[in-house]
Amino acid sequence: MEYQVAHIKLVDAEAIRPLRYKMLRQGKNYSTTSYKRDNEKNTFHLGVTVEDKIVSCATFYRQETNKNRYKNAYRLRGMATDSSYLRKGYGRQIMHEAFQILKSKECDLLWCNARLKAVPFYQSVGFQEVGELFDISDIGPHYYMHKRIK
Repeated sequence: MEYQVAHIKLVDAEAIRPLRYKMLRQGKNYSTTSYKRDNEKNTFHLGVTVEDKIVSCATFYRQETNKNRYKNAYRLRGMATDSSYLRKGYGRQIMHEAFQILKSKECDLLWCNARLKAVPFYQSVGFQEVGELFDISDIGPHYYMHKRIK
């Protein structure tokens, strides 16, 4: 297999909606790939591109959580990697870049609702499960997970 150069960059929400749809929302209305907070001032989106194609993405925005008391919590949503590009370190690359950006924003906690199949990945980048398994309608079982940002 030929080595492909990957680049990570800040992108806008519209650029990652097709990947959100393909990997997270397939079979649902395309409108579900747009999040209410996509265009807020403190929201940022990261994408990994290979040959000008976004192959991995994630969205981060300020949102408090009732599970913890932190002054500047951010939420992770819509993390996805194209199935043809899995296990190449692109998700890990996004998370490490996000941790640096979040530190610069004085974020103290990053949290998410993780799909079961994503739990091992989140654990590998320092997230911890908190609480019991719960179901999100039309999506499936999840765990609340968080990571302190220092």
